Amino acid sequence: MEMSAIILAAGKGTRMKSDHPKCAHIIIDKPMIEYVVDSLKELKVQNIIAVVGYGKERIMELLGDKVEYAVQEEQLGTAHAVKMARPLLEGKEGITIIAIGDMPFIKKETFYSMVLNHIQERADVTVLTVDHPQPYGYGRILRDDNGQVLRIIEERDCTKDQTAITEINSSVYTVNNKILFSLLDKVKNKNVQKEYYLTDIIDIACKQNLRVKAYKTTDYKELSGINNKLQLMDMEMEYQKKIIEKHLLSGVSIHNPETVVIGKDVVLESGVEIFANTEIMGESHISKNSVLGPNTHILDSTVGENAHIFFSYIENANIPNEESIGPYKVIKGN
Repeated sequence: MEMSAIILAAGKGTRMKSDHPKCAHIIIDKPMIEYVVDSLKELKVQNIIAVVGYGKERIMELLGDKVEYAVQEEQLGTAHAVKMARPLLEGKEGITIIAIGDMPFIKKETFYSMVLNHIQERADVTVLTVDHPQPYGYGRILRDDNGQVLRIIEERDCTKDQTAITEINSSVYTVNNKILFSLLDKVKNKNVQKEYYLTDIIDIACKQNLRVKAYKTTDYKELSGINNKLQLMDMEMEYQKKIIEKHLLSGVSIHNPETVVIGKDVVLESGVEIFANTEIMGESHISKNSVLGPNTHILDSTVGENAHIFFSYIENANIPNEESIGPYKVIKGN
């Protein structure tokens, strides 16, 4: 089945208090939207469209040709943003995943499970949900007595009883592409903000007797978005901790790990030893038994076996086996 994806990345993110668009903010060594792109590419999604708006040039510069682009010139809501992809998607077969660019740590496996559930349930629309221990601020999933999804209720519209619902809308959907834009055309902007909300497609689809399902995942942290610099810092620290734990369990030694930074795509072979104040970023590959640091920066480089690099800066370089570099060396390749 052909899979397409739309990533919503047009917002400014006012609470970030930055001139850059929210989705362009860096987590470790890449913009947050690129983590979403990576997960979708790992899922073998054929068409990925980023809907950009405020600061679009910055996001286009960062992502390059990894995605196609649609532009939302006016910020008229999430449903309006998805409609901007119409020229690139309308009429295609298969399904479309709608994701958001400020949810960087949603895993490939979560996208896969949602899509698989969508297919198995023969659904027309599937919304990704999770039980959240602190659901305040999120839209709630309203179900009938049989567990069937009825609609999504925004926090401000909830009754007292509905605020007690812990199942929240993640703002991630799977929709049969043939009906996506007909649903969007029926979304109205009859609300205080005069915006077109993507959540309304659930209610519209239910009223049309389409098959609407919710796929509930288990990790609410994975589905947490980023709205300000404090949340950005917290999520970066948590993600970095997971990366370091993964390498420690694979046989890498890391001293003073709170001072070490390792990018998502870095490959470290067993026996590598890393000392304090060392950063290994980009698509670097460090071969077994090499020693890095202290006070070393390595970017997009390959380091051979049993090499030793300390107090040095290495970028786009290929360091041979057994090489010793430092202190105070700068090596930049082409």
